[in-house]
Amino acid sequence: MKRAALIVTSFAHRTTAQEMLRVQDTVAALRRIGWSVDVLTPSVNPILSATLDSDVRVFTVPRLPFCRRLLMFLRGVALASRRTYQVLHGFDEGADIVRAVDRVTIKRFAYIAEMHDPASAGLSTIANASAVIVPDEGTLSRFRQPPPMARVSVLPDPHAELADNAFTAAEFASALDGIYTYVLRTHPEIET
Repeated sequence: MKRAALIVTSFAHRTTAQEMLRVQDTVAALRRIGWSVDVLTPSVNPILSATLDSDVRVFTVPRLPFCRRLLMFLRGVALASRRTYQVLHGFDEGADIVRAVDRVTIKRFAYIAEMHDPASAGLSTIANASAVIVPDEGTLSRFRQPPPMARVSVLPDPHAELADNAFTAAEFASALDGIYTYVLRTHPEIET
């Protein structure tokens, strides 16, 4: 059976172009290493949906004022209850959602907190994540309370053509595969 991941984007602020590129890169890397991927996002971003493979499912929530966090949580619980995910991967505030989903569902999940804005997720979310991904050392230095260093991975953007220190797409996929392998290995109760 193919391994599956649910990626939950941020929701408290309008999703930035940088985050959408990172989500695209993460989905492409996971697909490259054989994962099935679903994406939960507050609303469909045309750039994101146009660049994803046709078999990547994108789920959204209704646009109701002051309810986005609750709606993202409820949709995440519904997805996790009906689908077989091995890993939940949250971006910024989305990391709080994946932690909450893991806490209320019967099935346990390995979850990854990917932080581009360290102030956006709760301290308990970061402290309890199976892995924490940051794009650079500068982001790591902006945490109010540093996450457990044993679980932190610095994973630069996969755009070597734009920056000298960036990863190629293959390097990014390989590094992400290493993180996902580590996360699954530290959670033997999760079906793979």
